Amino acid sequence: MDQCHKDVKPQGRLCSLDVMRGLDIFFLVVVGPLCAAWHRAFGLPTWLSDQLHHVDWAGLTAWDLIMPWFIFMCGAAIPFALPKQMEEGKAGWRYWRHVFVRVLTLWVLGMVVQGNLLHLKWEYLQFYNNTLQAIAAGYFIAALLYLVPNRGVRYALPLLMATGYGVALALGGDYTPTGNLAIRVENILFPSNHDGYSWVLTSLMFGAMTACGLFCTEVLRSAQTAKRKVFTLAIFGVSLLLGGLLLGIWEPAIKRIYTVSFTAQAMGYGVLTLGMLYVVIDVCRLNRGWGLLTLYGRWALTAYLCGTLFWYPLKVTAQTLTHGLAKWVDSPIYGIVETMAAVTLLTGVLWIRDRLARK
Repeated sequence: MDQCHKDVKPQGRLCSLDVMRGLDIFFLVVVGPLCAAWHRAFGLPTWLSDQLHHVDWAGLTAWDLIMPWFIFMCGAAIPFALPKQMEEGKAGWRYWRHVFVRVLTLWVLGMVVQGNLLHLKWEYLQFYNNTLQAIAAGYFIAALLYLVPNRGVRYALPLLMATGYGVALALGGDYTPTGNLAIRVENILFPSNHDGYSWVLTSLMFGAMTACGLFCTEVLRSAQTAKRKVFTLAIFGVSLLLGGLLLGIWEPAIKRIYTVSFTAQAMGYGVLTLGMLYVVIDVCRLNRGWGLLTLYGRWALTAYLCGTLFWYPLKVTAQTLTHGLAKWVDSPIYGIVETMAAVTLLTGVLWIRDRLARK
């Protein structure tokens, strides 16, 4: 990571972005499974175990932040990726080919992760029901917003999207699992989606979260001083967090339908975390010890697929490598060892992927 700190030029690579993306996915595919194995063996304090699960309906835990931050960090990558696809500052075929290929790839991978695409049966197919598809929707909306030449208008549009969504929820029903507008629309369009999450109307919030990440990266890559950048992110993050908490007086924070109060709080925590990592890593240059998170951040999609789609073969391989220990340790403790072996294999896959990319 030393190459990131030769200078902090506006156009230079920001290692804090990789670290935050890695922190998010590492929490999902490594910390979560290890804590679950530990909980089965020895138990965890209630206050901690509660943070490792989604809230049933209203509320917010650390586990609830994983998906919003994933979407947020997807937007943070846009100022690095999309300008390279533009020709003389305009979005031509190259730009849209890049956007559509990325959206289609994420969409299909989302259907594969669901497990339903591989059934090859229409009745099992769930067209829109996965985190990767939410990222694809947010990415497409942000790609459209990125083409708005007026920066003020570009940043106002996500706010209007969130406001419109919030007003629609308030006027179109209540905030109960069966009475809210978002899931009622979901049940009409995709009646086979019975997981209690909304996706179609909520795409407005996915776009707003992606745009939030885009804004943060544009601030960090601007010609402003580091102090000014940190101040801007601090004000932005605190405003989002306090705004979400205040709005929560009237509108519950509900992840399943991404109410505006929930989304604002999640983005507030995300912006403040990114700001702190930027100060530590890119400004103060305290860059040692971040290698593992950087690895996960660079290959976040691969890590996600390994932790979901390929977790079972990793566990089976881990069992094969560690089965001899089963007779020496108690079953719950062996579960910890087995999970540690699986996440080590996952890390090895990412390391190999990284080595191959560097050749």
